[in-house]
Amino acid sequence: MPEEMELDFQSALRVAGITLPEDRYPVMLDAYRSYRALVEILDEPMPYAEEPAAAPRLAPSPRR
Repeated sequence: MPEEMELDFQSALRVAGITLPEDRYPVMLDAYRSYRALVEILDEPMPYAEEPAAAPRLAPSPRR
């Protein structure tokens, strides 16, 4: 899987037309791996009670 993720990263760079300096490549690859891990977590549905959009408003809306 790590090699496949690196190939995905290289493909994304190529499609976007981005060239990284050699010394920045490992850091950016690590950031990409962290991003992918976060996406996996955020892709899981949240229970309604935990959904931030369902948070109650603390102050009433002003009427005009």
